[in-house]
Amino acid sequence: MMTNYLFPNRLKKLGWLLFIPSLIGAVLFSIYEPDFEFLRLKTFAVFNDDFFNSKKFFNLIENNLIDEILGVLLIVGGLLVAFSKEKIEDEMVAKIRLESLVWATYVNYTVLLACVIFIYGMPFLTVMMYNMFTLLFFFIVRFYWMIYKSSKAIDDEKYN
Repeated sequence: MMTNYLFPNRLKKLGWLLFIPSLIGAVLFSIYEPDFEFLRLKTFAVFNDDFFNSKKFFNLIENNLIDEILGVLLIVGGLLVAFSKEKIEDEMVAKIRLESLVWATYVNYTVLLACVIFIYGMPFLTVMMYNMFTLLFFFIVRFYWMIYKSSKAIDDEKYN
């Protein structure tokens, strides 16, 4: 099957090495909110809206980069895990991949819809922040669960 849009299988390991630690780090960061002084740096911002100052475009700001680093690692790792070829990339895997992506999209937007209806104010901003990552997370969980279930079913058939 022609799958030009997928990354090579060898990048999957790198994806897991980035995804798992950054997921753990992001969860810990959201709970404890540490402030690492060595990551507080001047960085370029296209747009900055400080609560106390005016809105600024294209300037340098001082920012703790831990959340940006975790976000980048989580997205890159998640994309590599989700969209790297399997060792055997056949029609069944392609079907599971497509169904998992559709399922993850439905679940993600169902959760988001519930949050839009029931969560207000600043907590909704937190929901939107998490929502950037949940589609990838739901897809990865569903895809690998279905791959596991299908390989188990094939093994069961083989021994019966």
